[in-house]
Amino acid sequence: MKLNNTDIKDMKKIKLLLEDTFNNLAVEKINIIGQGHDSIAYLVNDEYIFKIKLSVNKKKGYTKEKAILDFLNKHLNTNIKIPRIDYAYITDELSIIGYKIIKGKFLTPNIYNKMTTVEKDNLKENIANFLKSMHSLDYSEISNYAIDNKKKCLEEYELLEQTIYNELTSKEKEYVENFYKRLYTTTVFDDKKCICHNDFSCKHLVLDDNNKLVGIIDFGDACIIDEYSDFLYLLEDSDEEVGSSFGEEILKIYKDININKAKEYQELMEQYYPIELIIYGIKNNNLDFIKEGRKEIKNRINN
Repeated sequence: MKLNNTDIKDMKKIKLLLEDTFNNLAVEKINIIGQGHDSIAYLVNDEYIFKIKLSVNKKKGYTKEKAILDFLNKHLNTNIKIPRIDYAYITDELSIIGYKIIKGKFLTPNIYNKMTTVEKDNLKENIANFLKSMHSLDYSEISNYAIDNKKKCLEEYELLEQTIYNELTSKEKEYVENFYKRLYTTTVFDDKKCICHNDFSCKHLVLDDNNKLVGIIDFGDACIIDEYSDFLYLLEDSDEEVGSSFGEEILKIYKDININKAKEYQELMEQYYPIELIIYGIKNNNLDFIKEGRKEIKNRINN
């Protein structure tokens, strides 16, 4: 069944698509529960999450996410649930994966602040142990999903120079150049590489009614990358995350990691965020992301 971008919110067409693609699936109920830059997630029959991307190639589809989740489900020893892919259809034009929903509530600062001391300690320990177990796996079987984050940033600087760099204001250029000066001199990219979730934020941590960590979702950005990358959001001070002290306490439980370098990595990637928005806009011919990135740089300069 052929779809275009205007069809992906049409529940009747998505129902037919899923049933045509997966013969053993009868869609009785379906609704949208989330939307990313290039994908939409649906809840089907109150039991399965289906994620769909259109007009993609295999490299940008769900091939990587499925491969890493299949690997983790096979090798990762943990009581914490992660998605197990039950349905997959990946072509150059269409990419679909489906897995059983991990039920519970997502961690928020408000929920965390209302926890007992014991519940907080158990949560931090469970997060640290999960990350330690995942980061310790031999990833040679899926090593083709490795990302050199420093090299990636440098290549994106070249893209910036080749496209809109001359359109930036002098202050915007100064912001960009300051980031790349730090990138050239830092040693945080020289340390351990491992399998990382790479988007390890509160909104992806599932708790049960007793505030116990029972699941971790959304491995769409998972890859082999710098160990520090899974502490970016844990160390972030924002309305969406618990706060930097939370991340530091988890790092202490995690052990055998340079906490100061983890914090430096977080600061560096936070500095890169508006540049990353601009780069995404350039790569996807999306002016909104370019404007948003430049606006964010302006706000940071003014503040």
